[in-house]
Amino acid sequence: MLQNLKIALLTKEQNVWFIRAEKGKYAKHFRAGGVIAIEHLERAYEGNIPSELPTEEFLKAQLLINEKYSEFRDNTDGKESRKLNRSGFNILSQIKRFANEIKRGDLIVTRNEKDDGYSFGICSETIPYIDHTPIRVPTTKKDGTPGFERSSLDYKLRKRVIWGPSISRSELPGAVRKATSGQQTVTSLNNHKEKIFHLIYPFFTDGESLFFSNKIKTAHRVNALAIGKLFQNVALIKSFSEMLLSEELSDLSQLTHFIESAVLLGKSDIVTCQAEFMSPGDMWCRIPLVGETLTNQIFAAVLACLLLTGQVNAEEIASLTNNEATPTLAIKKDTGDIFSDKYKTPAISQKLRSIAKAAGSQAANIENQEHSIIEVKKSLNLSITKVDTEKLEGFEFGINVLEIGKTHENR
Repeated sequence: MLQNLKIALLTKEQNVWFIRAEKGKYAKHFRAGGVIAIEHLERAYEGNIPSELPTEEFLKAQLLINEKYSEFRDNTDGKESRKLNRSGFNILSQIKRFANEIKRGDLIVTRNEKDDGYSFGICSETIPYIDHTPIRVPTTKKDGTPGFERSSLDYKLRKRVIWGPSISRSELPGAVRKATSGQQTVTSLNNHKEKIFHLIYPFFTDGESLFFSNKIKTAHRVNALAIGKLFQNVALIKSFSEMLLSEELSDLSQLTHFIESAVLLGKSDIVTCQAEFMSPGDMWCRIPLVGETLTNQIFAAVLACLLLTGQVNAEEIASLTNNEATPTLAIKKDTGDIFSDKYKTPAISQKLRSIAKAAGSQAANIENQEHSIIEVKKSLNLSITKVDTEKLEGFEFGINVLEIGKTHENR
């Protein structure tokens, strides 16, 4: 698992949008056409769509001549004039938001058909376009010949999207389900950005914190003692990662007083959590990153997270340093900006090797002592997010990630 692990890089510029596809009716068409599309131009022009997106002035004028979208109102001078009603204003604002606010690199979420899941994609072009060609979904007929599904997507206002993975709706936290259950076609999910990323990446970082999530997969009543112990173990992550960085190893039980003193002193650089214990449920953690070289901190914190929730063992960690191998934590795409520069590390880092060796030693101690970490994992059926996100990353404006790997030194 370690050598397939990715830590997503979270940028402030990237927005998250939910695009409604008629309760999933057109989700297949979105994926088949590599697009998102909305119907609002059809409503404004009642089918007679121009070949180019009209300006806001022309859109408003078109809506004002339609009695469904406008009404007479008194002006301050006592005269009446047509003004947009609520429906007209909504159409105009949704077209403007779709055309002007969704940009290249933004994360797109839409509800799927039938299975009630959700698909994730990346907007690949900022400029919207109008296309009069219906989008049809390829299929295979009973005799094996290629064909198309009967339904087609005729919405003409579109933006290009590169689609990636889909997940079940049951995986969504309650707050996100609520945010995606409204009536607006285009909805910002920026207020839920962290929870959205938790759905597709086990780890991500904004350069100031490392975010980590656990999935509680048990479908039974949650063991309160196991939950309490999980929180206690997670609270140790920051101190444990600092111990790995310093290579001054001690028993885990000796770290408890650090946590207690941090709480009593009201320190801000402690691990914080949010949780939904719905059996199944989720716990989301934030680990502050300060001081030490960023890549070293992230590497140590990732190993601490995985060890303290029982997700890796000594053998897996040892694989990073066996046969004279040296661990690496490399950025997938060098974008040449200040943000990505923060994550650069030498091709061969002896510090990462020493961190891995320290983590392997602690993993062996945990296993030998039959620490409650393993029992908590079994009791709650803990796991981490495992989603194939490759399609969201493999292009210029896709999500950038740090990847754990290893190199072999020449001796």
